[in-house]
Amino acid sequence: MRTSIIGVGAVGGALAALFDRAGHEITAIVRPESASAAIIQRDGLRLSGARGTHLARIRVVHELPKNTELVIVATRTFQTDAALQAHAARLGPAGLLANVPVVIAQNGLDGPQRAVTALHRDDSGGVFGALALFPATQRAPGDTVLTGDGRVCLAPARPQDFATAKQLASFFDDAFPTLALPRLYPALWSKLLVNQVNALPAITGKSVQFTCRHPLTSAILARSLTEAVAVADAHGIRCINIGVLTPAHTSMIRAGEALTVVRSRLATAFGVRPNPASTLQAIRRGQPTEIDDLNGAVARAAAQARLPAPVNAALTALVHEVSRSGRHLSLAELRRRMAKLGGADRAGAVAECGGATLPQ
Repeated sequence: MRTSIIGVGAVGGALAALFDRAGHEITAIVRPESASAAIIQRDGLRLSGARGTHLARIRVVHELPKNTELVIVATRTFQTDAALQAHAARLGPAGLLANVPVVIAQNGLDGPQRAVTALHRDDSGGVFGALALFPATQRAPGDTVLTGDGRVCLAPARPQDFATAKQLASFFDDAFPTLALPRLYPALWSKLLVNQVNALPAITGKSVQFTCRHPLTSAILARSLTEAVAVADAHGIRCINIGVLTPAHTSMIRAGEALTVVRSRLATAFGVRPNPASTLQAIRRGQPTEIDDLNGAVARAAAQARLPAPVNAALTALVHEVSRSGRHLSLAELRRRMAKLGGADRAGAVAECGGATLPQ
C-alpha cells in the first residue's frame, strides 16, 4: 500500500522505518521550511532499539502524491489543523484523494475530530485513530530509538467503518503488532491514561521510569491517574485493554491502588532504557508541548462533569511554566508547589508519599 506519512517525529519516524522494512512504499510529507527534510533525504530514517535497527531510504516531498492509498498523520494534536489544511484540497470531499483513509496517530482526544473538520468529512467517513503504544524517542531528525516494545491499536471515527479498520490493521500488522477496535473514544481515553506519565518527566527533567518509582513523583502520578479515571467514569467512558493499562488496572485505581499500578505496571511498561516521554522531548527541542491535550484534556473534561481535578490542572500549569522558562523543578520544589494546592484532598498527592527524603 502506497502510504504517505505527515509528521516524521518519534512516532511517525518509527512507523515510516518499520513500514519500509516490511517492504511498503513510504513517502514522508514534510513542510518546505523544515530542516528535517534535507536530513532525511540525505541520510535516511534511522531506527534502533527494541525492534532492531533499520535505515529507511524513503521519498521526501511537500505535497501528497496523487497515487497515495493511505495517509497517516503523526503530528502533535494541536498541529492537526495546519497539517491537514495544507492538503485539504486533495483529501476533502471533492478532492482526488477523497476516498483515501486518513489515520490520525496522535495523543489526546481531539485529533480525529479535528481531522474530520479540517477535511470537511462531516460524516467522519474514512477517518481513523491509531494509538501508538510503543515508547519512541527522537534523538535527532531522522534518528528514532524504541526504548521498549508495544503495539498499535486502530479504531474508526464512526463504528460502521470497523471493517475498513480491520483491513488497515492487517496492513499495519506487517510492520508492527496491531489490534483493530470497534469504538474510538474509549480507546483514546485509555491512551490518555497512559499519557499521564508525560507531565512529571517534563517538569523534573527525569525519565518516565524514574518518576514512576520515586516516592514523591509516583504518588503525584497516582493521584493524577485517580482523577483521570474518575473523570472518564463521570462521562460514561469505560477504558479498555489497549496493551499497557487494562480494565483490571483501572479497577485497582478506583479501589485506591493507583500507586501500585504506577510503581509496578507503568514503571516497567516503557522498557529499561530511560524514556523521556514526548512532552520532555518537545521541551528539550524548544518546541511547544501538547500538555493541553493530555493532562489539560482531563482538567477540561473534569470541568464539564463538574468534578475537581486539581492535580491534573496543576501539572498542566507546571509544564507550561517549565516550557516557558526552560528550567526544570527540583523534587523539593515540586513538593512545595504541590503542597500549595491547599486542603487535605488537594494535597493528597504529597501526603501519600509520607516522609520520604527527597534528593536535592
